[in-house]
Amino acid sequence: MNKTIQDIPKVELHCHLDGSTSVELIRQLAMEQGIDLNEEHLFVSSNCESLDEYLQCFDEILKVLQTHDALTRAVVDVAQQAKRDNVKYIEIRFAPRFHMDLGLTLTEVLEAVELGVKEAINTLDIQVNLLVCAMRQHASEVNKALFDFIQKYDSKVISGIDFAGPEAAFPPNDIASPIQYALDQGFNLTLHAGECGCMQNVVESIKLGAKRIGHGVAINQEEEALQFVRSQDVLLEMCPKSNIQTKAIADLKELNIPYLLEQDIPFLINTDNRTVTQTSLNEEYELLVNNKMIMFEQIEYINQRAINYTFLSDIEKLSLKAKLHS
Repeated sequence: MNKTIQDIPKVELHCHLDGSTSVELIRQLAMEQGIDLNEEHLFVSSNCESLDEYLQCFDEILKVLQTHDALTRAVVDVAQQAKRDNVKYIEIRFAPRFHMDLGLTLTEVLEAVELGVKEAINTLDIQVNLLVCAMRQHASEVNKALFDFIQKYDSKVISGIDFAGPEAAFPPNDIASPIQYALDQGFNLTLHAGECGCMQNVVESIKLGAKRIGHGVAINQEEEALQFVRSQDVLLEMCPKSNIQTKAIADLKELNIPYLLEQDIPFLINTDNRTVTQTSLNEEYELLVNNKMIMFEQIEYINQRAINYTFLSDIEKLSLKAKLHS
């Protein structure tokens, strides 16, 4: 029997909770909460001009993700979608401060998403961890306070942190202080960088301590920068469809995947935002295979290697590798 993309066990490391909550659940939550949604704003438009325009979709989705119950169900919902893609391990990222508009405390937000993780692990054949997103546009003290809170909360399912938000307006060196603060507290760090055409942001993010780069596509045609990524053993979290939509790239060929594979530069394919982008992980791989950017048999290798860059303990990595081999 010929293997399909569906048959290959996968890992996903760049998936946003709000941008990936399914339309079905968003509708259900809106109905229950009496919220009037503009569904056209849930998806990126075909003539999206920029990352900033893309990010506007989240304003609509966040309207329904302001209660304990909604957050728990959203985590389970995203894990269910990942399970359908035969994902065995997923790190779902979320920005806690974006879920406090109706009065939830940080404790309540974390309790809600943790409950969702536990439910997903107990009911689905999938391992789930969380990444907390600080926001680039927030004051340094606000982000440091968030890290202090997470540290004291001592969650068993928060495995690392990220900085998201408008990259061009807030480049890495502008957020160097809270980044170092988080590293000093022992947090694993991934950073959004290179999504706005700023090659230097990727290099600076790695110099600041990022072990993974969200997107990173600004450097994909730059051999010197890519060799720097390789030498620092940093993984690029690539999201092809999203990158086309945000105009981070004009053409899939700009991802330069054959070169990355040839040079053994670490990368993984991800969805970014399943609902906003209207994608699945299987569709992302199908897109690359159909455009002859990747060979079917390389998908397994990419996912196996990516386990080394998960924010898991060494024992958990070994266990996950066994799962992907089975």
